[in-house]
Amino acid sequence: MKRIGIIIFSVFIAVCTDVSGKQKAPEEKPVRHYIDIYGAGGVSHWNYPLTGGEVTIGGAFSAGAGYTFFFLPGIGVQAGLSFSRIASSARLTQPMEWREWQDGSALTDYMGETYIHRTELDHWQENQQAYLLEIPVGLRFRYFKNRESRIGLHAAAGLKVAFPVIAGYTRVSGDITHTGWYEQWQLLLRDLPGRFETERFREPQEESMADRLHIINAEAYAELGTAIRINPHLELYVAAFGQMMINDFCAIQQNEKTALGFRNETNRYAFMNEYRGLIGTDKTGSSHPWMAGVKAGLSIWPGKTDKEKKRELKELQKQFPEMAAKEVVHDTIYLHDTIVIRNTGLIHDTICSSPQKRLDSLLSEAVIWFHLDEYIPILEPAYILDSIAAMMHRHPSLRIHINGHACRLGTERYNRRLALLRAQAVAALLEEKGISGDRMFVWSYGANKPYRYNAEKQLSKDRRVEIIPDLRKK
Repeated sequence: MKRIGIIIFSVFIAVCTDVSGKQKAPEEKPVRHYIDIYGAGGVSHWNYPLTGGEVTIGGAFSAGAGYTFFFLPGIGVQAGLSFSRIASSARLTQPMEWREWQDGSALTDYMGETYIHRTELDHWQENQQAYLLEIPVGLRFRYFKNRESRIGLHAAAGLKVAFPVIAGYTRVSGDITHTGWYEQWQLLLRDLPGRFETERFREPQEESMADRLHIINAEAYAELGTAIRINPHLELYVAAFGQMMINDFCAIQQNEKTALGFRNETNRYAFMNEYRGLIGTDKTGSSHPWMAGVKAGLSIWPGKTDKEKKRELKELQKQFPEMAAKEVVHDTIYLHDTIVIRNTGLIHDTICSSPQKRLDSLLSEAVIWFHLDEYIPILEPAYILDSIAAMMHRHPSLRIHINGHACRLGTERYNRRLALLRAQAVAALLEEKGISGDRMFVWSYGANKPYRYNAEKQLSKDRRVEIIPDLRKK
């Protein structure tokens, strides 16, 4: 009789529970939030063409912190804040010459003789650097072969909004020799007082050029490397990275840049008396700085592992003795010769004894729902508990597990308590219908077991109580 009663009760529960003959619940996919701390070092380049010269790479670094939300096991979105330095060196090497004044008239000296004015540059060089405040937003990818793997793949790509907060150049050296070539005499003159002199800039000069750069800039970035799992809370990643500015870094339009070279102002010979640094002269083109190097970071998961949750649960059970029920051996339902294992998310076998459409039409009728922060059940329809009570009266040997659940809103301790009150409320209703309390095992899962057939991820579906038959022998 006991065996027959269990079979009959199991069929009732299977029909009135959200179990689909064709649907397999997906494997649990952990959703995790990580705090990232990272640093990077490498090289950078201001990346602009320099007529009559060359631009070389400089040192670069970056440091920052961020946040990553993995909405899938291997794919997440990341954002953060970083501080970076880009730098390079520019050097003018090509001599320059002028035949005319700015008004187009022939170039003449103070004696009225025509000549060609030439300048020769000796190590005219300057270092350029900018410190950027960056806000990266992008996708992050990681792959571990399995949960036991210690080493996996790390990758990231996205965009950055960059704000130059400090920018300047340093003229580290530079001698300029002025000469005059007189074609009529085939004569080259230099270092003549009052005519041609050598301008020497022995002392390094530092100037700010923040006003010559765009206030807001956009960068594209990418990373590829290795992820190392140190423990459940900590991951180390090391990757090669690169980034490049999308827009022109220099705010000065080409036609607004200062023309380098010889000037005659107030009857005085001078060179580059309006000098604004190579980034602001007509010798340069558009600038799209890039940066590349090696990045290392730590990803810290502030969540709780299963072991930590179990430890907290034991402490909670000490505070609430009514929750300390015996370990539940449930979620196994015998349907004639078919075994269905419903372990909160996994179905290893399926029910084929009833038509799919009939099962689907009855799924929503088997769940006992609750409103947010309430433990009085919504009995829609109310015959669920009446049918269960009638079944148990007909089969006195049947025992059941009443499992309470809550949505993830609220603290874990609160949700444990709320889910317990919901299960106790259902048990109380069954006691009013004549079912003895020793035939019911009340258990609370809190928010740890979301509704397994809730594809829409609705929190209201998690506020429920499930009734499972007990199959243990007395």
